[in-house]
Amino acid sequence: MPESKFERYPHISLLTSLRPTPRILLGKPLLWTIKEDGENASLWIKKGNRRWFGKKQTFMISSRNQEQAHKDIRRVIENTQEFPIIKQLIEDNPNYRIVVEECRKGRSVTGIKEYDRDKLIVIDIYDMTAQKYLPYILVYQMCYHLHIPIVKLYAETRHRSMKDLLKYKNHILEVCKSIGEEGMVIKTYGEKGELIQAKVKLDTPEPIEKKIREGKPIYPTMPDNEVWGAISKVETDFGLTGDPKTDMPHIVEYINEEMKKHLFSKPERNYFFYYKDYMERMKHE
Repeated sequence: MPESKFERYPHISLLTSLRPTPRILLGKPLLWTIKEDGENASLWIKKGNRRWFGKKQTFMISSRNQEQAHKDIRRVIENTQEFPIIKQLIEDNPNYRIVVEECRKGRSVTGIKEYDRDKLIVIDIYDMTAQKYLPYILVYQMCYHLHIPIVKLYAETRHRSMKDLLKYKNHILEVCKSIGEEGMVIKTYGEKGELIQAKVKLDTPEPIEKKIREGKPIYPTMPDNEVWGAISKVETDFGLTGDPKTDMPHIVEYINEEMKKHLFSKPERNYFFYYKDYMERMKHE
C-alpha cells in the first residue's frame, strides 16, 4: 500500500495577481463559483508504508497549513451533520482527499455571511492516486446524490481577450453586491488536468502603486475582515489560548503573510486590537 502525505491546498491568487499572468485563463472554460467565508480543511486517510506489518491507516483532518488541525477545529468538524457522510465517502474511496470550507454557525469570521448551523461545504476532491483534482461537475454529482453541500456554480464562461475577461469580472462584482456575497472563485483545468484558480472579491481593491521619488509603492490598507481571517487561520492551525504571549507571535506572522501575499499595507489599528476584538466576538458566538 503506497504511502500518502499531507499536502497544502493551493493558495488562490487574486485574478489580477495570477501567475505567471492572468492570460493563462484565456480560451479555457471558466467556472465561477460562490466564495464561502469559512476555514479551509482537508479530510483524508493517511496510509502507512509497505514495510509496516499489516495495514496502518489514520483518518486525518488537516488545516490549510497543518497536517493535524487544532483539536477545537477537529471537534467542530466532527460534530457537523456532513462529517459522517464525507468520512464514509473517503473510506469507500481512500484515494480521495476532500477539501472543505468549515463554516461556523452565526456571523462568519470576516462578517460577510451568516450561517444557520456549523456546516462543511465541499470545495474540491483530490485523487491522490491520479494526482489531480476531480472536475467540478463530477464532484457536484457525487455531492448531489449524497446531499452534501458544495460551493455553488454561478456561471461558465470562455474569453478570448483580457478586455473581455476583465469586463466580465466587473459584472461578477456587481452580481456579488446585489446578492450579498463576498466574491467568487474561478476554476479551470490545464492541459494535464491541473487545477488553475483565481478569485475576485468586493473588499480587495487592485493594488495601487503610486510613484514617489526614491520611495516604495503605496498599497491599500489591509481590510479588517482580512485581518480577522488571518487570526481565524491561527485558531485553525494552533488554537487560541487567550494568552497574548502565546497567541500574538502566530497572529503577527499570519497577518504579515497575508499582507505580503495580497500586497496590502498595515491595517488601520494595531494587531493586538484585532486579537482582543476577535476573542470578544468568539465569546458571544
